[in-house]
Amino acid sequence: MRTLNQILRSVIALVVVMAMAVPFASCDKESSAPVIKLEQNPVEVASAAGEHAVEYTISNPVVGGRLDADTECEWIDDVETTFEKVKFTVDANYDKAARSGEITLFYDGAAKVILTINQAGAVNELNGHKFVDLGLSVKWAACNIGAEDQGDAGNYYMWADLVDRKSENYSADNYPYITKTMVQDKDKDGNLVFDEETGEPVMSEIWNYTDIGSNISGNTQYDVARKEWGATWRIPTQEEVQELIANCTFVWTNYKTATGFEITSKINGMKIFMPAVGYYMGTGQCSYFGSNGSYWTASAFSDDGDPGAAYYILMTSGRGFRLDYTSYHSAHPIRPVTE
Repeated sequence: MRTLNQILRSVIALVVVMAMAVPFASCDKESSAPVIKLEQNPVEVASAAGEHAVEYTISNPVVGGRLDADTECEWIDDVETTFEKVKFTVDANYDKAARSGEITLFYDGAAKVILTINQAGAVNELNGHKFVDLGLSVKWAACNIGAEDQGDAGNYYMWADLVDRKSENYSADNYPYITKTMVQDKDKDGNLVFDEETGEPVMSEIWNYTDIGSNISGNTQYDVARKEWGATWRIPTQEEVQELIANCTFVWTNYKTATGFEITSKINGMKIFMPAVGYYMGTGQCSYFGSNGSYWTASAFSDDGDPGAAYYILMTSGRGFRLDYTSYHSAHPIRPVTE
């Protein structure tokens, strides 16, 4: 028969065991609850618009449980969940400042989880020169080479020339990729022609252009945008100008003291201004300043019957904004592009 002390010790031991069992029972219950685990949080995304996905797992899933996601952020769209991923898209960030948004994740019986999206600010400057993202394949510079502001003319260049030759006059005599030879004239039958009075050969000057290729964009030997601005700056191609024309609206207007086209993207509403600052051809005087705009492309004109010509942008209030072609040794401003 047990003594009273033995009975008391048994009761105390039982109470201790029961007291210790309570917390363990609570922990087991908590550990069995579902838990949402993200493979990445926060998520860093670029300033450009795009699709993104984050992988997740659910610990202790429940039968019929489903992960749901929601956001109140205006620039985060198309939020959805699959068996393994949270998917979403972000709009382009045209502001220089970075921004953050949140996606809230829900699962039956689990604590909600906040997925943070950090989007970089728009990079609107490259190598010290500003650009505008019009939503096209290339970004367009905010001003011309040699200009301080978008309404300024900047420098004028002959095609593929790396020097602003204003002080020398822009002409065939100063164009670096042309040679001139004197050739005796022939009549329609192929016979050499001589002056009837002096008997001297009748000579004509023939211009021969150096073949430097059909596209000089990005070529450090011929592309003044790459030479002056570096990085990935270059003269736009004919195709890139056609893309600009197809995807923008053009309004002839004034900017400060300049006249030209305000160009607005149909894709994202961003704008650039290109002033009508004329051109030079064979003289030291600028022609049609304020009424005509002309900008080189990097694309040579391909018609064999008119060598020595390249495509350029021609813009006037009456005839709009279009591509045309002109001689290599006329001088025009350049509006660069970059990837």
